Amino acid sequence: MKKFALVTLASLLFSAFTSQAGVNEDSTKSGKLTISGYVDVYYQYNLNNPTPDPGLTFTENPGRIFDIKNNQFSLGLAQTKFAYTTDKSEVVVDLTYGPNSVLGNFGNVLGANDISIKQAYFSYMFTDKLNVTVGQFGTHVGYELIDAPLNYNYSLSYLFGNGPFYHTGAKASYEISESFGIMAGIVNGWDEMYDFNGTKSAIAQIYVAPTDGFNIYVNYIGGDERNGWSFPTISNKFGTTPPGGTKCVSHLFDLTTTYQLTDAFKLGLNAAYGFGTNLKIDATQADGYSKGTWGGAALYADYRFSDFFGLGLRAEHFIDKDGLRYISSTFGQGCTVSEFTLTGDLKFMDGHFNLKPEFRIDVAKVNDEFGGAFKGYVKNPGSSDAKATNIQPTIGMAAIYAF
Repeated sequence: MKKFALVTLASLLFSAFTSQAGVNEDSTKSGKLTISGYVDVYYQYNLNNPTPDPGLTFTENPGRIFDIKNNQFSLGLAQTKFAYTTDKSEVVVDLTYGPNSVLGNFGNVLGANDISIKQAYFSYMFTDKLNVTVGQFGTHVGYELIDAPLNYNYSLSYLFGNGPFYHTGAKASYEISESFGIMAGIVNGWDEMYDFNGTKSAIAQIYVAPTDGFNIYVNYIGGDERNGWSFPTISNKFGTTPPGGTKCVSHLFDLTTTYQLTDAFKLGLNAAYGFGTNLKIDATQADGYSKGTWGGAALYADYRFSDFFGLGLRAEHFIDKDGLRYISSTFGQGCTVSEFTLTGDLKFMDGHFNLKPEFRIDVAKVNDEFGGAFKGYVKNPGSSDAKATNIQPTIGMAAIYAF
């Protein structure tokens, strides 16, 4: 019923927008409705042969954020995005469906149909330089995006999986020049439709373009957040919740850069550092709490051999020794992880249809709290030759159709 209601609402919006555009088509201020989206499907095989699971409650590929299923075809995400724009404004309704929609929209799934509001916002240009946006929008933090067509690698980085996905609030951006801009805003927090504790987080961004093809973004989010969906202030390795009134202030700084060296060769860098107080309850500490940090860096190199074929390499190192982020909840304790991903990109239908073969190796170093017996992964679990390993190799293929 909810799915039918959403489809009906989308149809009514489409009719209204189309009618409005038709009335004003001769006017310079007429609006334009754009409908876009994509569907992605993947198959992946984990050489550690993990135990299969029929649902999303168990990650067959430990530490991975979206590509969690092994040895089966799996739907990733189906998206439909409605955008209505005029010369000064824009309204966006971005709906998603599928496993990655559930995994990437904590606390924002519309019933059992797994339909999520990925984005729903409107923005207005008060001047040629000042733009204000209000609603729910994708995060400004990080190099990669939820949308598979916009990333070179299909599997996502640890930096992506352990950072925010979306925010609900208001932000203002100001273009000082073509090569320099700033953004600031107030949001409910990390991955929250509603505020969990009555406080707000601040977001900010500085954009600099030193030369043609070279872009630098310095991003920030910070505040007193206790979001049990994704923020490390409630879920911790001891399974204890900080008592009411406890402040859990955290800060995350993020650097994202891209440099288009030639028409065919692009380099990218993403680095992040987070820290805070009272993030983790630790019975060994006199006050019951401790300070903590996490962070990492990923290097990207993409080369386009032809219009049809390209290769992309990502090398990443992520540190969460204090056990504060999602990756540590996967292993049950603090860890350090690295990954190396090689992705092919085969373009068909003028780039609307892509095939992405991919090989990835994850390497985990888990805090030695069990005498070194636990290394992060298990090879051939449930068999007589099962053994602990710190390496997880996977190979697979993704198919993405965008319109």
